[in-house]
This record gives sequence, structure tokens and C-alpha cells, in this order.
Amino acid sequence: MEVSGEIGIFENQKACAPLRKHLFGAKRFAQWWFIAGMAVAVLTAQTLVDLVAPGFGLFGILAAVAGCLFLWFRYARTLAPKARMARGVPASSPIAYRIEDEALVLEGKLSQTRVAWSGISQIAPGNEAWLFIGPGQAWFLPTRFFADRPEEQAFLAACFGKLTGDAQARSAEVAALVAGKAGPWT
Repeated sequence: MEVSGEIGIFENQKACAPLRKHLFGAKRFAQWWFIAGMAVAVLTAQTLVDLVAPGFGLFGILAAVAGCLFLWFRYARTLAPKARMARGVPASSPIAYRIEDEALVLEGKLSQTRVAWSGISQIAPGNEAWLFIGPGQAWFLPTRFFADRPEEQAFLAACFGKLTGDAQARSAEVAALVAGKAGPWT
């Protein structure tokens, strides 16, 4: 049994320190530069508001903080994808998830990952995905890869049947889905 689809480069927001240094260089400290700039902007806003309307500097601080945080979040979410794409990583990649007797296989054009069923300690719901949790990492399967709920149930039932007893016990949401019971992940 197999499902497939496209995965975005930062759909799985897993970060590691050595990769951050390699990808971003000095930009990995950008949040600290931003905080320093924000402090200057906040103090300037407070001073200016207090000059115009003494005693209302707090409103200047709050407005400056809100504006700075808005700008930071807009900027920060573009850093990693831009750095990856600058290195030739496509914005999305096709991937197939295949159930084999001994392993869950994740296969793309350039890579293949085999996760032994004994290495999966739990299947849990994620944010619009199912997480296959293993030693030190997790793999995710977006729910959009399934054509409908019965296909999702069938795939997860096949996966659930391959797990160890302990992993099945930890995978209560999958057990409920396979049994046809609705849950909070729907």
C-alpha cells in the first residue's frame, strides 16, 4: 500500500544547530539584532510620545513593540526557505510512503528512507499530518495525501498492524481512527 504527494521544504520545521550555521551564517543571530533595534525603536517611540503627550509614553512602547514584532515574524518565516532554495533545493518535492513487511519506506526522487516498524514507537496526530515517531526523530505524513477518510483509515490500519504492542498502546488516536471512532484530529 502506498500514498504520495508533494512536501514543502519547511513543512517539517525541524531545525538542527550545525545546519543553521551553515545555511544562515551570521544571519542566525538576526533575532538578537532585531531585539536591539526594537529596544531602540521602543525607547524612541516612548520619548517622542512623552514629548507630545506627557504620561502616554507607554502607548508608544506598546505600538512600537507590536509593529516590530509584526515585521520580525514576516521576515523570519522567509529565512529558511530562501536559504534552501538558494542552494538549489526545490520549493516542494514529490514523496511516496510505502508499507512493506519490515519497514515504512519514504521514497523521493533523490532519497529513500526505510524505517523499521520496530523503530516506530508511536503514530500520533500532528498538524494536518500523522507523525511516525521513532528514535530521535519523527516523520510526517500529510493528511492531504489521502483521497478520502476511508483511504486514510486503510493506510493507517495497515501501519498500525505492523507496530509492536507497546507502540500500538501509545497510538490511541490511530486505534480510534481505525476502529471508526471520530476524534479531535478530524
